[in-house]
Amino acid sequence: MRLPGGTPPARFFFVLCIWRLVPRRDAAGTEEVVFGKVGGSILLLCRNVSKEATEVVWFQGDPHSFPPLFSSRVTFPPDVRFSLVDNSSLRITELRLQDEGNYTCKEVLNRTDHEHRVQLVVANPPQAAPKCWAETSSSGLMLQLFCSWPGGYPHPTLHWREEGHDLENSSWVISSSSSSDTHVETLNSSHLSHRKVFKCVGSHVVTQEEPSCTVQIKVPSLESEPPKTCFEGDNVTLTCRVTESSPAARLTWLRGITQPEEEVQAGGRYLISQEGNVSHLTIQNCSQGTDGGCYVCKAQNPVGLRELFVCLTVKQPVNVVGVVGAVAVLSLLVILTATGLVLYYNPLLCLTGAAFRNQDLGDVLVLVDSEDDEEEKGEEEAMSSSIKHKVMALVNGNSIQGAYLNCLTEGDDGEQHSRGSLQETREEETQGS
Repeated sequence: MRLPGGTPPARFFFVLCIWRLVPRRDAAGTEEVVFGKVGGSILLLCRNVSKEATEVVWFQGDPHSFPPLFSSRVTFPPDVRFSLVDNSSLRITELRLQDEGNYTCKEVLNRTDHEHRVQLVVANPPQAAPKCWAETSSSGLMLQLFCSWPGGYPHPTLHWREEGHDLENSSWVISSSSSSDTHVETLNSSHLSHRKVFKCVGSHVVTQEEPSCTVQIKVPSLESEPPKTCFEGDNVTLTCRVTESSPAARLTWLRGITQPEEEVQAGGRYLISQEGNVSHLTIQNCSQGTDGGCYVCKAQNPVGLRELFVCLTVKQPVNVVGVVGAVAVLSLLVILTATGLVLYYNPLLCLTGAAFRNQDLGDVLVLVDSEDDEEEKGEEEAMSSSIKHKVMALVNGNSIQGAYLNCLTEGDDGEQHSRGSLQETREEETQGS
């Protein structure tokens, strides 16, 4: 019968007895820490091994535990990931997190028991690359630079430095490091300037690369909408927008030039809201006496301060009913004036025709002397001709004047009919006499 790994039982128990007989005294040894990467391989060296050593035994955890992890002379139930190199050093492939821990190698040499202790750390590479950003401290006066590189084990080393800094001509340089997933550096505003760049460099035990990220700080920039107008009693909203700022700016509203130190507080008729980089000041029930004028939008971060004027005009409300009534009266006056002009220049055209049409000319008997007949007829014809000429002079495609012309034509026909009736009457009277 053989034990797992092909070791004869007699030899196995012989080695076991020898190991039990080895003196258990605290042996002089060295300590070291080695780092391995998950999925990679690592070689644990057994240092200070004597050339006369007949056997090297490796333990994981307690160096006096049984059975040992590996022996140069006896193969215990094997893990194919473990093997010996040069009959002393331990190689581990396909590293796992559970492989992390303390390892001890012992040499078996007559009356000596040399040991060497190794701490194995199985590390993970941090995810992606470091990320950088800037924030304002709670006091509002300090700048905080954040550099984060999570997912690594053990913690990476993060180093902040000022990019493009002239070391020879300046007495101040940022240079700080820490071993953590996130490194925060706090700076006073006196060391800051517009568009200055800071760089964070990361390093980790399992990678030779040193990824980095940068952050550029900026003074706030503002833009606003055109001046606003509000009628008394209505509501109006003033808007202020930050176009760029690093870190983010704090936005406040001041009550204009007359009261430059008075900050507008939310409450009562004033509502203040902020959505991202846009601030809104809503004034309810506008008052011409108290709300009109220019307001100041103030944006501030540790790098600097910017201010922008936003002006508001408050007007009296317009009487819509009065305006509509005035327009109606004006329109009526225009119509009446036009009608009056037409009647002034042509007062008798249609009235004359209408008078002749509405009377029964057959019932009218006009007695005139025969001697005056011809003279009267001539005067009537002259009058008719004169009226026709005047009407023709006024007619230039106008529909109203055309209507008057029709009236005149009908009136002439009536006059001719009347004159015919009178002539017949006179002839009958002459014949009778």
